[in-house]
Amino acid sequence: MSDNLGNSVINLKLLIDEEKNKVVFAEAGKDFVDILFSFSTMPMGTIVRLLEMHQKSKSVAIGCFNNIYGSVASLGMKHFSTEASKQMLMYPESLNQEKYQKLKLVIDDSKATKCYMCPMFVRSGQCSKGYSNFNTSRCSCCGNLMSEVIQFQGEGGGGRASGVDGGVFVRSGQTSFIITDDLKVKVNSVGSTLNVLKDLGYAGLDKLVEVILDVNLQEVATLLECLFTSESPLTDTFLRKKSSHGMKRVHKTLSHASEEDGGQESKADQMITLNAYVRKKEGNIIYVECGEDFVDLLFTFLAMPLESVWGISGGNGFILGCIGNLCKSFKELSVDSGRGEASGFKCVLPHYYKCQKQQLLLDVVTTHKPPTYYRYVSFSVDHFREYRLTGNSGKRLVYDWDKLVPVTSVDPKCEEGNNTVESSGFVKRGTKFMVTDDLIITPANSTSTIKMLRDKQTGLADVEVRVIKMKKEEVVRLLRASFATFSALSSGLLGMESASTSVPESRFYKKPKIET
Repeated sequence: MSDNLGNSVINLKLLIDEEKNKVVFAEAGKDFVDILFSFSTMPMGTIVRLLEMHQKSKSVAIGCFNNIYGSVASLGMKHFSTEASKQMLMYPESLNQEKYQKLKLVIDDSKATKCYMCPMFVRSGQCSKGYSNFNTSRCSCCGNLMSEVIQFQGEGGGGRASGVDGGVFVRSGQTSFIITDDLKVKVNSVGSTLNVLKDLGYAGLDKLVEVILDVNLQEVATLLECLFTSESPLTDTFLRKKSSHGMKRVHKTLSHASEEDGGQESKADQMITLNAYVRKKEGNIIYVECGEDFVDLLFTFLAMPLESVWGISGGNGFILGCIGNLCKSFKELSVDSGRGEASGFKCVLPHYYKCQKQQLLLDVVTTHKPPTYYRYVSFSVDHFREYRLTGNSGKRLVYDWDKLVPVTSVDPKCEEGNNTVESSGFVKRGTKFMVTDDLIITPANSTSTIKMLRDKQTGLADVEVRVIKMKKEEVVRLLRASFATFSALSSGLLGMESASTSVPESRFYKKPKIET
């Protein structure tokens, strides 16, 4: 979390029921609502990381997402295709990265995305004519790090998003808002105020008092935590100063995935095949053995924004804190309103998160088209040769050029700077993994298999192997189960009810040690 804004605050007016010690609603301006709406746009991996920083001893578990994130931290660099592959998962980036820096209180300490090139090309035009958004990428020609930050001239510079007049995420012209305790956000008016009070059963105002607070960064972090764990986030954050852990999560039963005999419905390249090790008696999955495609798919979940996971997962199909109320309000009131309903929901990620299987099996996820920049050579008044870089519209800005070269994006996930491979994955090709029911991911070997069965106190005779073929619908069910349950594989692929609504004791539940 940002440390340089420790003294920044936002004014917030609360209407409180003193008898019940409960916030009835809050009255806030754009600054506070922009922060609330920023929660909806954050990648899931960023939210997990921020909550682990906020609660250092015991973080809030968001379904199985903590375990996916912890797996990235625990896997050695040798299992990733490149150093950048691990970096982009540990610190997932958003198309809204620049907008976050415009918030009054900046909870996400990630920096705005930069573009890097091979120093040889920037200075002399030699080497690869490509750029990367990660300074750990290597030039495909000379193999050196692409460490030179690109400085742009003219229009279409490195930024992707800019603030909106009067607000970051909130539409222009909206200045005051009513926020209920369960995070429904409405434009402030006499009518909306009276309707909220009436809906909550208040006939008069004699038991209600107004309190004006200065909200700081620590309280914003607590509010983010309460978004997932509480049915009354404002009360828990500002009156109780903590979240209500152990909230019941409700989800509909999910139908199971097709097994081996149903393989005629999809082409082989549009499926992921898993060997699932299932307890015969209980019928739940202990773990699956899989290749890199399934792990890449799980890692993609970390890059997806909260609102996309909520929408793609079916919205009201389950209860998890007050996420649904906030996401619905965001769709109605944000600058980018007009998002489709869950069935037509599209999630757009930065282009470097693209993977081949992801495009086939999670086709609601698309990637932002990377910009093309132009390098041109000009002569200054002193007749020295000068190299400049300009943005997408650079062609019409250049009048004195004698050479114009397009500079395109390279895939930072491609191994050893070989950027001829399209849509490379996060982990190395040909690697085998084990994934537990609660989505802890480890390299597969005979030792880990034996240890797993011993830890689960399961004999060989009690285990049967099932071949599960995942298609688009199974991937969506798995995403939904990963978000709402602690037994994602059994719930998402076999359609079993979650065995427990309590937080599991997993080795990734506490903040993992991050490799450097």
